[in-house]
Amino acid sequence: MLNTKLENIPLNQWMSAIPQLDNLSLFELTLPGTHNAGCDWKASYALLPGKNLIACQDDSFYAQLNLGARALDVRLEYHDKAKGFSQFRFQHNGYLTSRTLEDLVRDVNRFLSERPDEFIILDFHELKKGDSEFNFIKFRDLMLQHLGERMIPSHNVYRSLGQLKQSSALQRVLVTASMPWNANDNRFYSPINHKWIGQSLVSTTDLHQFITKVMAEPRSRQHLWSLSATCFSFPGGPKRILDDLDTWFSPDRTGWAKLCNIINFDFIKDSKIVFYCCLANLEKANEKVQ
Repeated sequence: MLNTKLENIPLNQWMSAIPQLDNLSLFELTLPGTHNAGCDWKASYALLPGKNLIACQDDSFYAQLNLGARALDVRLEYHDKAKGFSQFRFQHNGYLTSRTLEDLVRDVNRFLSERPDEFIILDFHELKKGDSEFNFIKFRDLMLQHLGERMIPSHNVYRSLGQLKQSSALQRVLVTASMPWNANDNRFYSPINHKWIGQSLVSTTDLHQFITKVMAEPRSRQHLWSLSATCFSFPGGPKRILDDLDTWFSPDRTGWAKLCNIINFDFIKDSKIVFYCCLANLEKANEKVQ
């Protein structure tokens, strides 16, 4: 059975509430991740194709972080005709949401000002052309201006959470993105390796077979990686499969949670994945000190 004390840990500060996790790095942890975090049901969308085909989460970045997400899978598109932050819009398969880069940096700053010892990975999985080529320099400058003091420099990424806390009171965000040489900065880390099934329409049977295969593969803790645990149907869109995920990742049934780095899934609200990650991380931390 799931540890009762862990069930009582507040989701909005689960990392700092388990002091043993200070012995682990972000590469060693199992982190709950929100797939297509910039596309949620409370954002606005064009009438067609409709938000049911686009929205992958229930609420904003801030809400996702408070529900325990610690890796946000985000996908940006650039529009030169807009201004400032509005030039960078989040999207799903090319369909835009009303969420902009401003929403992300505002929500991350708000969350960390309230929970200063939580850690967040911002996985910029896509930086795409919109009405013009993606402006990497403008993206870099906005990120550094509004989030730079919180970004973990690349040379510190393998440090444990405890070491990161000792070296800085503010650096709690690891930003990963594919940046060209002329726009790079040491506060941007290399892209995360995504383990994805490679098909658009995915049933729960397909997904279970895929995850089973991935779990049997050897893994390295020298690289961040993300497991895509999502299903999609047409015309239904992203599917709510929380009962299936809770069954598959339950420590009473499998050791899958402990084997993962980032579990990237839809609709984090009402999921038990965060608790399973806590249990897996506590087990990892105890094993490391033995």
